[in-house]
Amino acid sequence: MTITRTWAMPAKYTFRCKPLLDILLRYKGMTTGIWADPFAGFHSPADLTNDLDPATPAHYHLEAIEFMHLHESVSLEGVVFDPPYSLTQVSRSYKGMGLQFKGKENPTGGFPAVRDEIARVVIPGGYVVSYGWNTVGMGKTRGFKAVEYLICSHGGNRNDTLVTVEQRSA
Repeated sequence: MTITRTWAMPAKYTFRCKPLLDILLRYKGMTTGIWADPFAGFHSPADLTNDLDPATPAHYHLEAIEFMHLHESVSLEGVVFDPPYSLTQVSRSYKGMGLQFKGKENPTGGFPAVRDEIARVVIPGGYVVSYGWNTVGMGKTRGFKAVEYLICSHGGNRNDTLVTVEQRSA
């Protein structure tokens, strides 16, 4: 397992920060199948994108769990898991849309139902690249093993962005 620390200026959109984009592109480039992003926002390099905000260029504008339900079991080679990292980010991201997260389906609850659906659709040997302020990722109980961590420091009083790359057991 590899753990790397780097520094980069923060960006409003995850994939405008070069190290955060590069790690995803490296794993996506190691595969030939379809990648999905249930929280795409802007600039996601995934093949199939979803975001609640209809102002984004995503292919779908569904709740993340509904988007994951669209995919057949064991059908995706990779998934990007980059939800809002906190309730404050949820508020900023979806301000004015009248949306409220239910029960455990909020960033502080870790989106467990979405993670369960991601585990259902990723093929054996496929990857999930998770972004956030922790390294929880998908976890062993869902059949994943961590293969790489990236710590991207943004300096000053800004939180680091932590990237967890996991591979589904064969």
